[in-house]
This record gives sequence, structure tokens and C-alpha cells, in this order.
Amino acid sequence: MFSWYGVPQTFIQRIKSIKNAGFDSTSIWIGEDDRREMDLEDKPSIIKDCGLILEYAHAPYRNINSLWDEYKSWETELEIKRHIDYCSKNEIPILVIHLTKGYRIKEANEYGLIALRRLIEYAKDRKVRIAAENTKQNNVLEKVFHEIEDPELGLCFDTSHDNLYSDLKFGIMEKYRERLLCLHISDNDGRVDDHWIPYQGKIDWEAFIHRFPKEYGGILNMEILPKEKTADGDSLLAEAYRVIKKIEIDIHARAIGEGQ
Repeated sequence: MFSWYGVPQTFIQRIKSIKNAGFDSTSIWIGEDDRREMDLEDKPSIIKDCGLILEYAHAPYRNINSLWDEYKSWETELEIKRHIDYCSKNEIPILVIHLTKGYRIKEANEYGLIALRRLIEYAKDRKVRIAAENTKQNNVLEKVFHEIEDPELGLCFDTSHDNLYSDLKFGIMEKYRERLLCLHISDNDGRVDDHWIPYQGKIDWEAFIHRFPKEYGGILNMEILPKEKTADGDSLLAEAYRVIKKIEIDIHARAIGEGQ
């Protein structure tokens, strides 16, 4: 369960609630805007002290389009390197990044590709893997994966983004099944990036389960927000845990059934 789930509580309260709901792991946002809540340096120890796995850190993407700019790419590269250093220092194995913001970047170019290659090598030396998330510009994501075959650059598959921006549902997940590093599991109505609990929107979860990569051995991470603004945090987490356990059981049952 992602550490922010839309209910106003302190960071420590949310982490304890995630643990009490039954979840094994969490993940964090590491943007500068998050320092208002708590110093980033304190978060990993709080998570570990609560007995949770810290699966990944999500980098900010406000300036990510500059990665593809001939004159500004180096600035974005330096920023991502700082996030890699943070992950390495705190033994966080994955850094999630966006490759684009909005629709302004029409295609991947040499400036961004060169920077990404350097970032992958930088991350390797620090035992961190980079996961690029599917967002609005899947053509950029696919071009990057075509040009950079290094498995240390993998996919963070977001089900809500897929439902909004992909013509072939779950196609990105299947195409890059062997590069899948982590997940953002949530639902929406097909119009807005709501990030609801699965089965509350219009995503075909039976198709998701049927097409889920057998190769994936990682965590089923949820990134959800409440459908109702007055939602109680504990009730929200209890329902989210019930649903993700159902999805987990169904994925395993399908794998066993197909293996017979």
C-alpha cells in the first residue's frame, strides 16, 4: 500500500495503519513538496521499525519533460541522480520515474536516451533499479524500452493509467512482462485518474488476472484514493486489503490451473 492513500493522517499514523491492516510493504514519494510533512531522512526508519518492506521510492516529475531538452537534460539527470543516492543510502531497491508529463513530448530523442543510459549505470553502481511508469505517452515509453534493453531499467505498470491512456488494455504489461519491476494497482471510471480500490470502477479485473505475467515475483502494490471524501482510513485499508488478497489468490489459482 502506497504511504499516501488520501486520508489526512500523520505519516506515522498512516504507516501504522497500513501495517495493522495486514499489508507487508509500502512505498513513498520523495519530492521536495513532501518535506512539509516530515523530513525524508526519517521515513525509511519509521517504515522499517513498523515491520514493513519499503518497496520503492517515487521520484517527482514536475520537470521531467526537461529530460528531453538539449539544454536542460543535464539538470534533470542530476536531480534523478540525487533520488538514486537517496534510495541507495536507505536501501530502497527501486526508484520509480515518469518519462513524460502531459502530452508535450512527442517522441524520445537522443538527449533523453543518453541521459537515461548514464542514469542506469549510475543506479547499477548503487544497487538501485529504475522503473519507468506508463503514463500518457506510451510511445515514448516503448521507444525507450526498445532503445535501452538493459533489464535494470524496468516497468512500473499503473492499471489506472493503462485504462485511461492505452488502446490495448494491459498490452504494455504483457509486452514488457519480463521487465515488470513493480505495480500501481487501482481502478477508475475510464474518464478520470481516480485511483479507486479495484472493482469500484470499470477496469476488467478478470482480464488483468488472466493476463498477469507469470514471471513476476514482486509485490502487488496498491496506489489508491478513497471514492468517498469522508472515508475512514481504517475501513478504506481493510477493504483494500481484502480486495488485493482476492486478486493475489486468483492470480495464483490461475497460474496453478494453467500449470496442470
